[in-house]
Amino acid sequence: MNSMSHKQGYTVREAAEALGVSTITIRRYIKSGKLKARLVSSKFGDSYIIDDMPMVTRPLSDEPPSTLPLINRIEQLSQEVGYWKARAEWLQERLLLLEAPKQPPGQRWWQRLFRR
Repeated sequence: MNSMSHKQGYTVREAAEALGVSTITIRRYIKSGKLKARLVSSKFGDSYIIDDMPMVTRPLSDEPPSTLPLINRIEQLSQEVGYWKARAEWLQERLLLLEAPKQPPGQRWWQRLFRR
């Protein structure tokens, strides 16, 4: 391992994944002072390292969390459940037809035409 791998703290990307937000949001938090970070030199230029990650029980932003994405996801899942329920009913009907006792063949069509 190189010396870069032994860094202490979290990168912006790691912090974003841990908090469930974008890297842009993490940079915004650093700029506003909601997250404390230090600049370190790397082979790609200066980058932020966040030493202390907050234990997040609520979003760091002052805005209340939006429930709209959850509602949309619930509606999507409800539609999927409806589709799969209808599909299962259709398959059950097909299975009943396949398992039904076979009827002995009756007269063939040409035998009915030429009855004696």
